[in-house]
Amino acid sequence: MVELYENQLKSFDRQSSKGNQLKWKDGMFWYKADYSGYEGLVEYVVSGLLAKSSLRPDEYVKYDLEQIKYKRNFFNGVRSQNFLEEDWQLITLERLYKTKKGISLLKAVWKYQSVDDRINF
Repeated sequence: MVELYENQLKSFDRQSSKGNQLKWKDGMFWYKADYSGYEGLVEYVVSGLLAKSSLRPDEYVKYDLEQIKYKRNFFNGVRSQNFLEEDWQLITLERLYKTKKGISLLKAVWKYQSVDDRINF
């Protein structure tokens, strides 16, 4: 478990499709708290799958599961090494879709009732 503080909290003008996850930077590490209960686990599993792929370790980000204490709250989340260069910026799929199509990806996906239709979309 890691305890993180207000001065390490980072806010961004970009958001995911479900809002902003709490994110902290502590030295060379980034920490992200789960917003809906599963985001960190997904990142952890995907980075584990990528480790078994033909990608080199410098071609993906490795995530580790982490318990985070912030103020009086405890969160499940993940930790990764800082992978952003000084002038780099993250661009989410939500932001790319909205820029290209003019509407939210989340809203577009939820127009489809079945999981199969959403996956096909």
